[in-house]
Amino acid sequence: MKNPYASFLDQLEKPARYIGGEHFIIQKNWEELTGTVALCFPDTYEIGMSHLGFKILYEELNKENDLCAERAYCPWVDMEKEMRDRDLPLVTLESFRPLSDFDIVGFSLQYEMSYTNILNMLDLGGVSIFQKDRKEDEPFVIAGGPCATHPEPIAPFCDFIVIGDGEKIFSKIARFVGKARKEGM
Repeated sequence: MKNPYASFLDQLEKPARYIGGEHFIIQKNWEELTGTVALCFPDTYEIGMSHLGFKILYEELNKENDLCAERAYCPWVDMEKEMRDRDLPLVTLESFRPLSDFDIVGFSLQYEMSYTNILNMLDLGGVSIFQKDRKEDEPFVIAGGPCATHPEPIAPFCDFIVIGDGEKIFSKIARFVGKARKEGM
């Protein structure tokens, strides 16, 4: 797929945040997958890319042949303005698909000050912000990470919270949700 932001990347402060195509990214054929996950880091690309736990989840999910994990990061204010002005969704760096196309949208909760970015990313990605408003064909919104032990502030926006090491259970969750959706549950 073509990068939907290509026509205006040169107008941004740091366009490299949004182009994708890094060495060692993993791209898979969506027709062959059981489950798809948009791993979302609610901060800028530079901060999220330096986070080891995020890289571990990406690797763990993608080593499974029937699962796919792609990455999305919170856009900076210049990019958000362009996206909203042009009515463009937040997309992942691997396939440039909007968050709304995935079975699961998963957020890494590293610190409380990033919680508002979660809401912004859901809105930009075409996913209903409140869990109670989410339709059956929308992705499940999952959160985990160090701040998951105190999830009350974000509970109205998530379908569920994973407490503990996500790499031990996330593949099972993604496979279960993907199979259930394919079976019409």
